Formats: sequence, structure tokens, C-alpha cells
Amino acid sequence: MGRPLTILILAIAVGCAALFLLLPMSKIAQHRDRVAAQPASEPTPEKAIEQNTPRQPDAIHNDAGASDPGAQVAPEEYTLPINGRVSNASGAALAGLEIEIESKGFDGEDISSARVVSDRLGAFSLQVVPQRRYSLHIPAAGDYAGYSLDSFTHENTERLRDIVLERVELVDVDGLIVDVDLSPVADFELSLRHLTLDYPDRIIRSDSSGFFSVKGFPAGEWRIATNQSDYFRIKGLELKPGEYRNLTLKIDRGSYHLSGWVRDSYGTPLTEVTVTLKSAFAADGYHSFSYRSRATDANGAFEFAGLGGHRLTIGIYATGFKTYIKQYDFESFSDTLEIVLEE
Repeated sequence: MGRPLTILILAIAVGCAALFLLLPMSKIAQHRDRVAAQPASEPTPEKAIEQNTPRQPDAIHNDAGASDPGAQVAPEEYTLPINGRVSNASGAALAGLEIEIESKGFDGEDISSARVVSDRLGAFSLQVVPQRRYSLHIPAAGDYAGYSLDSFTHENTERLRDIVLERVELVDVDGLIVDVDLSPVADFELSLRHLTLDYPDRIIRSDSSGFFSVKGFPAGEWRIATNQSDYFRIKGLELKPGEYRNLTLKIDRGSYHLSGWVRDSYGTPLTEVTVTLKSAFAADGYHSFSYRSRATDANGAFEFAGLGGHRLTIGIYATGFKTYIKQYDFESFSDTLEIVLEE
């Protein structure tokens, strides 16, 4: 009795397992039959949308920023060529010269810059935008002065067609930088500038004995000055072509000292008030000028040292007070002043 029952239970279990295996197989077969029954050319819904929608052309943006496929494309910024030539006074071409050009908007803003080099015929070519202003510069090279042309447009470039550089005579100078007592001023720096030619400035620097030397600077009228807050200038020097000069450059330096206070009419110290000293004198055919400036401290005090002892022009400038201008001659090597400003 027990054995038949065991066989019956086993048969039922095998039948159930077969049923579970056959059911998914029938589902897969039904799905395969449905797919096979569909026409091969019928697209999926997504494909149908893509195929039935006409392709739009890429948008072209006009100046107003709107998208209009039928609109004309706004022309891009275009350029025009301009040509020029560089020669000397004899008409000989100057090759290998650097030509610098800068462009500006009509409101004066800087836009771009470029550089070209003249070829063996002295010719050069540039591309310019018509809606701009330009400036052109050819730096000095060797014994030729530089050339500058400011504020031109593409409509008036005829001056570029034949640029003539001026040939200059170069001279050598040396000498001493001294104070008013003719004592050498060591390690002092001045800048040499030509007053009529476009030529780079040159630095004059004295050594420990006050000596300086300059080689190959154009003859003509010069100005020599410092680039410091204590400003010194020498003007009136002129060298002729072929001339050699040994110069003694005298500047307003010395052992004099000037100090003092600046107050109002009530005796209150005036702080951050500008005090200036100016001095000028003639020496060896040229004119020497100096300018010094100091601000008063919290006590209204000021101090200047290393002065040359020449007559001074003292200027004091303060907001809310009358400007003070006075000629002053030293009474000793160290003078003290008390200056009262009027409202």
C-alpha cells in the first residue's frame, strides 16, 4: 500500500515540473509568431515620427538675433589691402625695416596691432578694416630716424606709398655730471632725448667718478632730464654733425639744506600740504632747471637736502588757502622757515 502511494506522489511532482517548463516556451513561441506576422517595412512609432518629420535647415542669425532661414547672411568684418614703400631721400629702397600699425575705433579705443617688415624693394602690405582709424610707426634704425603717421583710414593711405626716412648724422659725446661746486656726482642717471627727430631716448649714467659716455646719437638739439620725482632738466645743448664734445653737465645739487613748517593764521599745523622748490640757472651755453616736491608731515613740517644754493622759487599749495609763491635766497647752508598760509 505504501509503495504505490510513493509512486503516485512522484508522478504528480514530475507532471507539475513539466507544466512549469512548457508554459514559458509557449509564450515565447506566441510572441515569435506575432513578430513574424508584422510587415517588414512597418516602422516603430519612434521611427515613424523621425521619418515623417522634414529636416529643418540650421538657423542663421541676423544682426537682430532672430532665426530666419530665408534671410541674407550679414557680411563678416572684411579687410582691404594697403601697400606702401620705404626709401631714403635718394629713392633707394630700405629693406628689413619693422613697420608697426595700431588700429582704433572711432571712439578712440584700442582694437589691435600688427607688425610687418619691408622687403628687398622696401615694400610692405597690410590688411585694414575700413571702419577703423590707424596709426603707423617705423622705429629708428641705425642712422635713419623713425617715422610716424597718426590717424589715417583706408581712404587716405596715399602717404604710405612713398615713405621717406631722414638720414641722420651720429655723434659721440662724453663728460662729467657735476654739482654747482663742480664736484662730480656719482651714479646719477639722466635720459637723453632728441628734440626734433623721432629717435629712441638714450640713458646717460655717470660712474663712481661722475664720468659718462654716449656713442652714436643724432646731432642736433638735445634735452637731458631725469625720470625721478626730484626732476632735473638740461636744455639748450646742440651738437653739429661731425662734432665731438666733452660736456660738463651741471645740475642743482649741493650741500644746502632747507626745512620748515606750514601753519594757518591760528598756528595750526597744515598736514599733507605740497611744498615745491624750483631752481634755474645758465651754465656753459645751456640752461639747467630743477624741481622738487614734498608733502608736510603730521606736524606741518617739510625738509629738503642736497640743494645747490641757487635762488629758489618756493610754492605751497593747500585746499582752502591762497597759493604761496615766493623767491628765496639762502642765508646759510641750513635755513629754517615758518610759513603761514592765508585763507
